[in-house]
Amino acid sequence: MRFTLLAISAASLVLTQHAQCADVESKKGPLTQAELAQCQVQLTEFNQNVRTNNVKVEEIKVLEAEIDALSTALEKEEVTVDRHDKAAMSALNAKIAKNNELVEQHETMVSSIKTMQSQNKERRAQYQELCENRPLALKPAPQTQLSESVCNSTTGVKDVQHHIEAALAEMRTDEKKHQAEVERVAQAQARAQSWNSEKRGNIWLKILASPKFTAFEREKRPYAQELMRILASKPKGGQEECKIMQRIAATLPAIKAINAKQYAFMADEIRAAK
Repeated sequence: MRFTLLAISAASLVLTQHAQCADVESKKGPLTQAELAQCQVQLTEFNQNVRTNNVKVEEIKVLEAEIDALSTALEKEEVTVDRHDKAAMSALNAKIAKNNELVEQHETMVSSIKTMQSQNKERRAQYQELCENRPLALKPAPQTQLSESVCNSTTGVKDVQHHIEAALAEMRTDEKKHQAEVERVAQAQARAQSWNSEKRGNIWLKILASPKFTAFEREKRPYAQELMRILASKPKGGQEECKIMQRIAATLPAIKAINAKQYAFMADEIRAAK
């Protein structure tokens, strides 16, 4: 007999690198860049342990199958063996010893994986306490932000306007480029794996509903909220309008960078889809 492997889940816990950007408002302060880096380290370690756990689960399943097969063979041999045949009894005893050895190995592996799961549960709790349900603090304004002094002149105001127009045009160009690349990858995979339209649709839905895709959307949310606050403001005079446009110009590069990562993720997911 062997102990049955119970409550060993082979499913990897999904915690994305930006899960801290939750839908609900957090009572904790925004994550600093240092805390974000710490969260990413914890997340990497946690997911690596989950993957190790899943490998161990598969190893245990293989061992269980071997024990089951050997136990079934032993049951038959114990009924049919000639107990006066020393060679046959010696072979039977060797199989019994082997079965006992495998059962002992199974018990050790189950004990080890339970310890691993307990440790992973603690790591998950630590991650949730530090990282989840916390918005990501806005990064400092990029170095490309225009100087505040430019708003003191008519020429400077025009420069800010041109800067935003150029940034928006670049974002639109990048958007089209990324969309075209993702579509190219999708078409290539569809041809290579003979996907029909239903299969392609299911893959797209899976990607769009995935935690990581949603996490990218959440990562963009603070910047989108900042833009909404900016656009909702009511500037008085040209200088205030100029400063508002400066704030917009400082926000756009962050959104552009996240979009690039999001499209790259989509392309990678399509390449990996089966």
